[in-house]
Amino acid sequence: MGKRSYSYFIIKPDGIRFLDDICDTLEEKYNSIRYYAIEDFEGIVKKLYHKCFDRKGEEFVKSFQSYLYGLRECFGNQAILAIVADSTKPPEELMKSVYETKLEIRKKHVNDNIGIVTNYGEGPKNYIRIVSEDGTENTPRIMNTLGIHRISNINTIHCPDPNKEDTLGELNILFEKGVIDDKNSIM
Repeated sequence: MGKRSYSYFIIKPDGIRFLDDICDTLEEKYNSIRYYAIEDFEGIVKKLYHKCFDRKGEEFVKSFQSYLYGLRECFGNQAILAIVADSTKPPEELMKSVYETKLEIRKKHVNDNIGIVTNYGEGPKNYIRIVSEDGTENTPRIMNTLGIHRISNINTIHCPDPNKEDTLGELNILFEKGVIDDKNSIM
């Protein structure tokens, strides 16, 4: 038996409502999976996204904070970590497979009817058009702050970018933060 390759998925708070289907998908594709509870998704994801914060700057950080606030208010702050391992695939192949599976799951569970509004910064006042199913427009919801607002889709699942540095770095963060620990094992 060869060396094992590892990667992971985080089923985000908004994805837990599809937990059975997501787990079925993962278990069809990967024969070695361990699940762990994440009690503080917001704290963990902030650590995992540290490179994005450094690269994209303060406006992204503020927008991301707003997104996390909306996610927490709508769906809570708990998530599930699924670590997948494979002794037959080289690391690059497993990482690519994990990334493609994430895209497949997101496409299957996309919901364009729900979004979290974030503000990227100064600018003219914006509003959101609210249109009912019959196509009639309801009263616009005025955004009470200036800025460039973005509506983020709810995307249910996270995985690292398909490269060794990010995968190992993020697994290390999950280990250091105590997520990968027998006390959090759930299945």
